Amino acid sequence: MVSRLPGLLLFLPVPLVLWLFTRAPLGLAPSLGLGAALVVTHRFYARPYARRRAQARCLWCGGPAASGPSVQAAEPLGITTWRACGPPHARRLEGVLAWAGRHAGFLRLGILGTLVAFLPGALLADRGRLGPLTAADAVAFFRAGVALTVLPLGWLSSPADSPSPEPPRLPFPLHIQALVGTLTVVWLFRLVGLLWLGLGLGHALRRLGWI
Repeated sequence: MVSRLPGLLLFLPVPLVLWLFTRAPLGLAPSLGLGAALVVTHRFYARPYARRRAQARCLWCGGPAASGPSVQAAEPLGITTWRACGPPHARRLEGVLAWAGRHAGFLRLGILGTLVAFLPGALLADRGRLGPLTAADAVAFFRAGVALTVLPLGWLSSPADSPSPEPPRLPFPLHIQALVGTLTVVWLFRLVGLLWLGLGLGHALRRLGWI
């Protein structure tokens, strides 16, 4: 039996980073610094775990894959082979990966671009160097930027009718979704994306005095 607990524990730094970035419980600079350090170091222990279990776990649901179909992906770190527990989950997985591959530039710009703008922007705003903009404005920008990027992936990707002859070229490695299953990540994109978009837009409307 494939245990889901280790993958879940290795996934926890992801929401921890988002909490540090948006709530700054240690103060702004220490929270952003710790969050950035977690981002940089996460793949060094999470990816080896995910890759060792790539043939035993379904990349879609996270359950045992047994002898299910293989799915290839061209990650930034090279072409990798994963497994699904059956043809239905393989089609759903291939649909999400194909959508991410077709929109790789959009996803990369939306995630990395938002992050690169947010980290120094929040620090500068907190020190009063961006005029009327505040650190709270930077957090609202971060939430809205990430939400607008992941919501299309969560809601618009659909099961693939037939696998592509070439592995999709993905903008990001797959080890994060391998820890808990792509299905879980897709639903997090859908629900947290909607929540964050609402929070970001609500903040902007309050700053403009419209609500």
